[in-house]
Amino acid sequence: MRRRGKMRSGSLILAAPLAGALLGGLAAPATTAPATTGRASTVPATTAPASTAPASGPRYGTHGWAGHAWQTSSRQVTASLRLPSVSSAKNAGAAFWAGFGTGPGIEQTGFTANMVGGHLHWTAWYELYPSPPAGFGKAAYTGDYVSMTVTYRGGGWFTLAVRDVTRHWTATVTRHASVTTIGTAEAIVEAYGPPLARFGPATFDHVSAGARTWIYAMPGARPSALRQGSFTVRP
Repeated sequence: MRRRGKMRSGSLILAAPLAGALLGGLAAPATTAPATTGRASTVPATTAPASTAPASGPRYGTHGWAGHAWQTSSRQVTASLRLPSVSSAKNAGAAFWAGFGTGPGIEQTGFTANMVGGHLHWTAWYELYPSPPAGFGKAAYTGDYVSMTVTYRGGGWFTLAVRDVTRHWTATVTRHASVTTIGTAEAIVEAYGPPLARFGPATFDHVSAGARTWIYAMPGARPSALRQGSFTVRP
């Protein structure tokens, strides 16, 4: 989603054009917490030659993010989630995602809850920044159990996949990133809209984190410690 110095507009709504504005910001990590490794899902591989920009030090949005981030040598990041309840509001949003990147490249996929005129829409999407986000065009609903996986194939190629276990669908794309940064990963709730939508406790599990993570909180959303590949963000 949007980072300071990387301004983007557009929030995804199911079967609708991009609209709205994304919030976020880059800042140094505030706190650390130990973690254990969760299970990683697999996606069929593709390959292509190219070079990859090395990851810089971890920088994450502490003003609009809640969740965990970590350094990793893995080429895959994954997390699962039961889409939480979202309270009624005229215009608000919350994004739930997993991905790679501190910049200049950011590769991520997930689900957003968009409250527009008091009506809730869940959207499945992917993004290879600086390219704009794109929707998968699949319907999801509160209470669905979903997974999000980003796999680096080499040569600047990524496979981004979301799965709705409850609705029995999977959406996958393989795309080339114009700018690639790996070496860091995250599982995050992000505010956009504005403001941050009020949501019920959101539990991420099967998080493919390493031995150490950085934990981030924001007003209206605070994560628990990551234990055995699971953590909960509570409003």
